Amino acid sequence: MLSPFLIILVVLALFSLEIKNLLSSVIVFGAFSLVLSLILYYLHAPDVAITEAAIGAGFATVIFIIAIKKKGALIMLTYPRSRFFYYDKNGKPAGLDYDILYLFARQLDIELEVRLVENWQDLIPQLVSGKGDVIGAGMTRLEERMKKIDFSDGYFPTKIVLVTNTRDTEINSINDIKGKKVFSVPETSYFFTLKSINGIEIDTSFLDPNKLLEAVSRGNAQIAAVDLNEALFGQVLYRNIKIIEQITDIQEYGFGVAKDRTELLTQLNAFLKEIKNDGTYKKLYKKYIH
Repeated sequence: MLSPFLIILVVLALFSLEIKNLLSSVIVFGAFSLVLSLILYYLHAPDVAITEAAIGAGFATVIFIIAIKKKGALIMLTYPRSRFFYYDKNGKPAGLDYDILYLFARQLDIELEVRLVENWQDLIPQLVSGKGDVIGAGMTRLEERMKKIDFSDGYFPTKIVLVTNTRDTEINSINDIKGKKVFSVPETSYFFTLKSINGIEIDTSFLDPNKLLEAVSRGNAQIAAVDLNEALFGQVLYRNIKIIEQITDIQEYGFGVAKDRTELLTQLNAFLKEIKNDGTYKKLYKKYIH
C-alpha cells in the first residue's frame, strides 16, 4: 500500500525540479507535500501529517504563489510556427529564442511568460500596444521595423534566398525572375527585400512560411523568397526544394523591444554580450543548429 505513494513522491520531487516554469514547479511541490502528509498519516503520525498538509501543501504554497505573482514576469511575444520557438514532443516550450529569454528572465529573477501571436504581422503591433515585453520569433533587424520598435544587438545571422522546385529548370538565378510572380509572406524581411527589386510581381497570399514552402514543393508556387534558415528547413522537410541564389548580404535576427523600454534593452544587450563571452550562447547554438 505504501509503495505507490513513495513512487509518486519521488516522481513529484523530480518533476518539480525539472519544470522550467516556477509557478508550475511550486504547484507540483505543493502536491508533493500533500502526498507526503498522506504517507505520514499512514505511518501513524497524524499530528505531523496535519502539520505537513497545513504548512507544506497549504500555507507555504500560497505564499510562494503570491511572491511569484508579485515579482511579475517577462512576457515573450512569439510566433508559434517560428523555427526559433516551438513546443517539443513533450509539450514543453523550446527553441533558441525561448532558451535565451528564459535565461535572461532568470537573471532578472522573474518568470518568462510566453504569449503566442497567431499572425506574424501582429507581433510588432502587439509589442507597441504593451501586450508583451520582447519579441522572440527569429525577427530580422530591419530599418523599416526600427521606425516602430527597437532591436537588441544581433544574435543570429541569416540571408534572404530565392527557392523553387527541383523540377523547375526555368529559374536558375535572380536574372530569371524578371516579369515573374514571386511569392512571399507579408511584413517579413523577405517581403521587404522583394519590394526593392524592379520588374517582378509580389504575391503575398501565403501568411505562413511553412505553407509557402509546401506550395513550392507541390508546384503551386514557382518562385519564393524566404530566409535561408527557412529554406534549409524546407529542404529537409520537402526534399524537392532548391535554393537558387541569395539576394541579400548577411542580416541578423534581434529581439524586439518597445521604444520606451530603454532600460530593458540595455539589460538585454548586456546579457547577450555576457552569454557570448562565457560560452553559453555557443552551447545553445549547437543545441538547435546542426
